[in-house]
Amino acid sequence: MKKTTRALVALALVCLTFVLVDPGIGRGQQQKDEAPLPSSTPIIDVSSPAQALYRIAVPDLLGTPALGSQGSGVLRNDFSLVSLFKVLDPASFVADLKAEGLGITPTSWQSVGAQGVIKGEVRETGSTISVTLQFFEIARGTAPTLKRTYNGNVSELRAYMHSFANEVIKLLTGEAGAFGTRLVFARRQGPGRKDVYVADFDGANLARASNGRGVSMLPTFGAGGVWYSVLTPDGMFITRAGSNDKPFIKGAGLHMGVSFCGARMVFSSTRDGNSEIYSANPDGSDIRRLTNDPGIDVSPSCSPSGTIAFVSNRHGSPQIWTMDSNGGGQKRVTYKGEYNQTPAWCPDPKKQLIAFTGRDTNMDVFTINLANGEYTRITQAQGTNKDPAFSPDCRMLAFASSRGGIYVSNPQGLNQIRVVSGAAETVRWSR
Repeated sequence: MKKTTRALVALALVCLTFVLVDPGIGRGQQQKDEAPLPSSTPIIDVSSPAQALYRIAVPDLLGTPALGSQGSGVLRNDFSLVSLFKVLDPASFVADLKAEGLGITPTSWQSVGAQGVIKGEVRETGSTISVTLQFFEIARGTAPTLKRTYNGNVSELRAYMHSFANEVIKLLTGEAGAFGTRLVFARRQGPGRKDVYVADFDGANLARASNGRGVSMLPTFGAGGVWYSVLTPDGMFITRAGSNDKPFIKGAGLHMGVSFCGARMVFSSTRDGNSEIYSANPDGSDIRRLTNDPGIDVSPSCSPSGTIAFVSNRHGSPQIWTMDSNGGGQKRVTYKGEYNQTPAWCPDPKKQLIAFTGRDTNMDVFTINLANGEYTRITQAQGTNKDPAFSPDCRMLAFASSRGGIYVSNPQGLNQIRVVSGAAETVRWSR
């Protein structure tokens, strides 16, 4: 092996250890100014009126039986994942569904505890469908609060369900949901092979985004689609899905971990020797260096306001730092935990939440509120959990787990549900 290749591989292992949080590499001593990470998941009193779940009933849609069952299943799953609802078991319904049709008899639904009911119908004509959906609030009587009609291809049924579920959440909370959004992640396929995949947030429509050759990793959503890094014997470059692995950020060294901040992208690179954070235009032009420190700086992630979170070991152990989009105002924000990695911002600009991977006994997922310094533990005693990503509405967190795939929970770590089965790492959520 050439000396330059060996050197690049060694450097890649160091930098990728920070990005991928390998539990077997890099364990150091707790620094004097680092308190332990919180050791127990908060317990929420679900009986509190402020935190009680909204009880919703979704009987199978009328019309074409197979499509009606599929559509209602999508709706029930959406409401289950978002952790704001208790989805009632259809086996508990006492209403005469045939007699009710698309309407409701409020007392029949009150008797099973429903606060809201979704009724609908799917009519199929060849490859096209007509879908009617209605949402009833039991306290408001027999008139639907929300009604929508969709017409299109059979393949659009899931999208119609997601769209209606988003509108129901907006009606009840004032803010639309994140149903219909997508996840992107990397998956190891075997020795010397890793691919990038995309899937709907609920795991449907899983598809490979990379070209199926070599090592593709560290993906994200950005301008023009899915971006990721490709590892080669000579280094690592950044490319976009559908470009036939055209290098947009290239040159000597490692270029990886891209994230988008408005019209620009940020990434880590060893182009000047040490691993630092840079920004550039999506076409690879106008590269600007944002950090300049002897420590290793990797894993940039951009907030809605343009603030960049990143990982640096400049004070000894890997910790989460933030800086302005031009590289100014660099400051450390995590002081608990000896090995903190893979930061991801809550996309809600009203909140200052960063999710990250922290390590004590195992790797687990945490959040930190920058406004008050409060940490919340999302996972504990559930295997290895890492690489968190917030949903666009900040109501859900996705993360990779050794339990066998990608899990989704609420921001308190409750209601953990697997949405994608199989190996996964470096999860990101579309905005």
